[in-house]
Parts: sequence; C-alpha cells; structure tokens
Amino acid sequence: MQALADKVWANPAFHAAAGRLQRAWLAHDIGVTRDGRPDLEEVVRLVQASAILACSAISDHREQAYRSITSAFDLYGASELPLDQAARVVLARLSNFPAMATRPSIRDAMPNLPASLITEELVVSDRRTVTHRGRPILLTHYQFGLWRRLNQGKRVAIAAPTSAGKSFVLQNFIVSRLEEAGSLAVVYIVPTRALIAQVSADIRKLLAGDGGTLGEVDVITVPIESGQPLSGRAVYVLTQERLRMMLSAHPAFRAQVIIVDEAHSVGDGARGVLLQWTVDDLLQRLPTAQLLFASPSIRNLDVFGRMFDLTDIDTLPSGDPTVAQNFLVAAFDNAEAGDLTLHYVEAARALTEVGRLALGRRSVTRVEKLVNLAIHLGRGASNIVYANGAGDAETIALEIADQLNGPPTPRRQALAQLAAETVHWSYALVTCVKKGVAFHYSNMPTQIRTAVEEAVARGDIDYLVCTTTLLQGVNLPAKNLFLCRPQKGDRVPLEAVDFWNLVGRAGRLMKEFQGNIFLIDYDNWHKKPLEQARDATIVPAIEAGVLQKGADLLRVVEQPESQRTEIDHVDAVFGRLLHEYFSGGLPKMLNRIPAFGDATPDSLALQKAIAEAAVDITLPASVLRISPNISPHRQQALYRSLHSRAERSPEAAMALVPKHPNDREAYQSYADILEICHKVMQGRPDTSLLHRFLALIALFWMRGRPLPQIVQNQLRRNPDRDRREVVRDTLELVEKRVRYQCVRLFSCYGAVLAEVLQNVGLPDVAKSLPSIPLFLELGASDKTTLSLMSHNLSRATATRLTPHAPSRDLGAEEALEWLRRAPVETYGLPALLLEEILGVRGDKPVETSDDDAH
Repeated sequence: MQALADKVWANPAFHAAAGRLQRAWLAHDIGVTRDGRPDLEEVVRLVQASAILACSAISDHREQAYRSITSAFDLYGASELPLDQAARVVLARLSNFPAMATRPSIRDAMPNLPASLITEELVVSDRRTVTHRGRPILLTHYQFGLWRRLNQGKRVAIAAPTSAGKSFVLQNFIVSRLEEAGSLAVVYIVPTRALIAQVSADIRKLLAGDGGTLGEVDVITVPIESGQPLSGRAVYVLTQERLRMMLSAHPAFRAQVIIVDEAHSVGDGARGVLLQWTVDDLLQRLPTAQLLFASPSIRNLDVFGRMFDLTDIDTLPSGDPTVAQNFLVAAFDNAEAGDLTLHYVEAARALTEVGRLALGRRSVTRVEKLVNLAIHLGRGASNIVYANGAGDAETIALEIADQLNGPPTPRRQALAQLAAETVHWSYALVTCVKKGVAFHYSNMPTQIRTAVEEAVARGDIDYLVCTTTLLQGVNLPAKNLFLCRPQKGDRVPLEAVDFWNLVGRAGRLMKEFQGNIFLIDYDNWHKKPLEQARDATIVPAIEAGVLQKGADLLRVVEQPESQRTEIDHVDAVFGRLLHEYFSGGLPKMLNRIPAFGDATPDSLALQKAIAEAAVDITLPASVLRISPNISPHRQQALYRSLHSRAERSPEAAMALVPKHPNDREAYQSYADILEICHKVMQGRPDTSLLHRFLALIALFWMRGRPLPQIVQNQLRRNPDRDRREVVRDTLELVEKRVRYQCVRLFSCYGAVLAEVLQNVGLPDVAKSLPSIPLFLELGASDKTTLSLMSHNLSRATATRLTPHAPSRDLGAEEALEWLRRAPVETYGLPALLLEEILGVRGDKPVETSDDDAH
C-alpha cells in the first residue's frame, strides 16, 4: 500500500484535481462564486486516491486524504455517490474515529458498507479500543499510543496540537488510576488560573460519571494550609505558584503521578525556573513518581529527560491533527470601499485566488479590517478574533457587537448580569455578551473567564476576541480565526511558535472537518510565521539564564547592592543555582546545560561567584526556596533588616508580625510590611507611597470586598479618565499587583520573619503567622469563605454565601454540609452564581457536550 500511495502522490494530475476540489470547498464555505468545480467522475478518482493515501505512513499523504474526502462529502453529499460510506472508510483507515461523528450520515454509514470494509474497520477499531470503567472507548492512533504508555506506568513527554485529544486521554488515565485500591495523589500542574478552572471542572465531570462511584476523590485547586489534613485520594490541579505554597506547608506531601500541562512553559523566565524547581521537589520526595510532560508541537522532547536527569522518559511526537486547517490571505484592494481578494495558501506556500469580496464598509484601520471581515465571514459560525492586548480586545468586541442586531437570549442576559455583578456595570463585557460577543484576557476574574469559556462551548457566544491567554492551553476552538498584524505584549510581533499554537484552535472536533485561518494584510506583518517551522525548540529558563543572560546573572550574583524594582528571571536562576551549591549539586546541574558544562571558563567563573556569595548568605536553603523567584541577596537583606528590629525587644519583634485581615490594625500592619519590602528588596525611594495604596487594596481584597466596590472606588478616584480604562487598570491592579507581586513579597516576608522569630527566641510565634499569601491569592480570609472556595466555588459566589452561613469559622466538610441544606434559591443570587452552587451541590445533572467523548 505504501508503494501504491507513493505512486498516487507522484501523479501531478492527482494534485491538480485535489487543488480544484479544495478551492471549490473554500469558495462554497466562504460564500463566493467560483468556476472549475470537479465533476463526479473526477471526484470518484479523488475518493479512490484518498482511500489509498489514508493507508500511507507519511503524514502529508494522510492529511491530503482527509482533506479530499471531507471536502468531497461537504460539497456533494451522498445523494449521487455514496460519499458518506467512502468518508467512513477513509476516516477509519486514518484512525480518526472522532471525526465520524461530525456528520450523522457518516456516523450511521457502517451497515451500508460491503462486508469486507466492515471487517476492515472492525479490525482497525478493535486495535484502538480500550476498556475504561466497564465500557469500550475508541481512540485515535495517537491517543492509543499515549494511553498504552501511561497504563504501562511509563514516564512520557508528548507533543500534540490542540485537536489531538490528549486532555481526554490524560484525564481518563487519572480516573483509571484512582479506581485502583489505596491512596493516590495526582498533581496536575497548569500555567494559569484559567486552566485550573477548566481542568478541574473536566476531572470533576469524569469523576461524577457512571453513578459517581469515585465521589470520595477530592479535586483540590487551592493550597491546603499547614496543619490541615491531606486527602488520601486526591487530584491537585494547581499552578506552580500554588503548588509551591502546598509543598512549603506540607513537607511530607508526595505525589504518585505528576502531570505537567503546557510543559513548554519551563522556558518562561522566572515562572519557568519555579516550574522546574517544583517538579524537582516532587521527584526528590518520591523518585518513582510517574511523570507526563504535555506540550504543543515542540522539536526537542528529549529536553525533559536532560532537565531532570532522567533516562526513562518515552517521547511521543505530534500525531495527525483530527481537524484540518486552511490558511487564507486577505488582501484589501480598495480599503475605503472594503473590497478584498482571498488567496488560499497551498502546501508549497503558493497563493491561489479563491474569490473576491465586497464588504461595503470602510476597512482602513487594523480594527476595521478585523471587525468587518469577521462579521462578513463569521455569521452563523463560531469565531475567534485575535487582539493585541486587553484594551484592543474590548474595542474590537464592542465594534463587532455594535454591528449585530437582535435581543439578547436568556443565557446571554445571564452572562451580562454576572459580568455586571462581579466586575462592574460599566464593564465592556456587559454590553458585548448581549449580542453574542465576548473577550478573553488574562486580568479578567477567573469566574468571568470561565463563564465566557462555557458560553463559547455552548454556542451562546459567536465571536470571541482573545489575546495571548489562548496560548496558555485554554481549549476554545472555533471554526474561523481572524488575525491582522498580531502582536504579543508591547508592540512585539507574535513569534512563530505562538502563531502555530494559536492557529491550532481553528476547527472544532466533531463540529466541522476543517477550520479557516484568515491572515489579513499578511504582506505587512513584521514576521511571516508561515515561512517558519511549526515546531519550536524549548530552552529551559535556567539554561537561558546561564547561556543567554550570563553577564546579567554574574552581576546579580556578585553585586548584592544591585537593586531593581521588579522580580527578574536572573534572580530566580541565581536562587536555584545557590540552592544546588548548598546541596552539592551545582557542578552536576551545570554539566547538564549543553555547551556550558562544569569546567569551562564561564562555568568556573560562575561557580566561583556563587561560592563567594554563599559566604554572605546565612539564611537556610529551606527558607530561600520558599521564595524561589526572589534573589537570595534580597532575602538576606530583608533578614538583616528584620533581625535588627526584632532583637531590640519581644515587643519590637511582635510588631513585625502581620495582622489577620479582620484585625482593626491590619491596614497599618500591611503598609509597614510593604514599605519594608519595597525599600529593602526593591530599592524604592523613601518618597514612594505605593505601599500605602497597595496595602489598602490588598486589605479590601482579603476581606472579601466585592470587586465592583473596588472598581467603583477607583472610578471615584479617577473621574476624568476613560471608564473602560479605569476598570481594566483595576483588574490589572488586583491580578498583577495584589495576586502576583504582593503574594510574592508577603510570602518572602513571612518565611524570613519566621526565621528571625526562631532566632530571637519566639518559635511559637513563628509557627502561628497568618497565611497572608494564601488570603491574597484567593481574595478571602474568613474560614467559611475559604472552605467554600475549596469546593470549587468562585470567590464571588463564596463571599455572597458566607453572610448566610451559621458561622464564619466552618471547616471544609461543615461548609459543604451547610451548603447542601441552605435555601440558596432565596438569597437573590444571579442565575449563573446559583447554577454554580447547584452544580457543586449536585442538584443538577452534569452538563456534557459532544466533545467530551474524545
């Protein structure tokens, strides 16, 4: 069959016919008239060729087989030719069983096949079927390879596009392990809070299936405080920052299974250093733990074995995508009139005209082009529009919404109410979602982001305007994706690796066979990602710090007085290398860095500088590693400052202890602490009053003050500024200043203060410090609120429920027991908040979609 496939592939007539078919499909899909559609005789030959190419081992052959058969079926149906049967045969040979459910006639075509082809499909499907929870599950070739390795207990590093269905396999594997007798801790590391919500919801859904036989398994998304018992059977879905808190609070905690999702983020600066460090910690606690690293398309999967000094990691490169993607270049011929030409990007990057469009609207600016083309081509479909930042996303979403008509549906109205009551009534999302338009960016509250994602999945949202947040693993596919001069961050063109990660969202498994990516004004893009490789090379952040920022690293190590206001990548690298020096593992770690080693002149100079720096750093390694992203020099400076104050008297030492948020003196306590941190660790001038402002916002946040109140306060303080901008800045203030920077400063302060208190003879005080970093991370400090949030209720919902509870001091089980009995329907909650509560209580069936099958 391979020889026959090679012969078909070598025939120019086949490629010419396949090109005509593909262009005809595109013209039909986007609604333009085009001559030259293949006749039925040519379609028959293409279908025969597809059946042969589907058996090839070459991915290009298999992709073309998929494109040809699906395009033929969509264009011609099954009225004149049995293309539904032919499509089923080709999809079976491709092992793309999920795609059969895209069209009912293909799904139901098996009984009409000849007996020989039925037998062939049964043989192929039998090889790809696994039994899970007493029922058979049919997997793709790639999914089956991953499932087999995981169930053999192997450690695996995989690369897979968004549509490959890896999450389905990973989450079902977790459930299969939990069905085994005995205790089990699974750690599922994700890079963002948005992914915490998505992954934990998916796992809970699986655990609740089949009668909820695994209902005793806990899905934990917030760090468990020191002294609180750990569950014997649990899945911990955490970011590396939350996992760091967990590991610090529970030195004996061990995980038998470790899953690192979006594992390429080991290259993301200081956060990448922290991610590698937390995995190292878990392996140190249980060296036999099963590991899985999952990434989008990357070239050097062997990097994970080298990073962690492991020789037993199987690598599983990217498999065939289950949905095809088409790249269409949109070039405006007359921007004032909105006239443009669409070209299809062929396999060899050649451009072939598909058709011309007349939008009838001025399309001169980037925003106008995105808005008008998305509206013209996206009606009746699911669409993603890429924006260059949060403000840009709001502007584009409002422009699209302004051109759409019709009253809001009840679901859209409920989402608008949720946005108003959990952010502010003037939030741009309130207006947009009523028209079926939403946006998605990093500083949005997790609950709102999750609600938007669920609305997109249900089909309540037709247009989603997104930023780089979709690059961080959130699974929100759409039929169409629109991009125009895309950027990441502050005027930085989108890199090829991010581009290819993003375009993987075009095409929804079991909804359509092909997704479209519209590249607007491509000739004017600063970078041309189509001309660059799809797979990227990961450079771990520690290696990047040593090899690419060596001079900066050496300066930070050698100059303790060097102060910068922001936590930096090289600070984190210095902290990790110093830790290895203290443990005797520094030469070994440096030796694992390619082209650096432990005996080169640069390596020896770095080792010498670290050895000299270690002389001045007296803090134990156990304290330094609690704040791995803060320079050891800064931590030592903080220790000296606090120790000089604490040794004066017990009263002076007690004055350094942070107050609980409910304490009347909490504001002044936090202002004093932040002032110390800003001056000692960041070198801010004495005239800076930032610490007072941040202390106030942090206190509001930890006391559970509703976000709309915080936003309203900022609007009153800035009456002359644009309201949209003030709301966005307030969200950024909470997410980046309070939940990121303040968490790190208070975490470091608490760890260093505990060491100071031990050394001045107050060990009991050191053990009873309030969990300020946890309160900041979650936005609550009442025990009842924290307990409710531990059951996957959002902050907004938990803080609305707490005043109705019999006590503000309920433990996790007590809070859940009260919630099950509480008359929540009488509390006047917004519809989506009430729906969230009922879902946690189990008062409604767990919603599932067709996508849950694969």
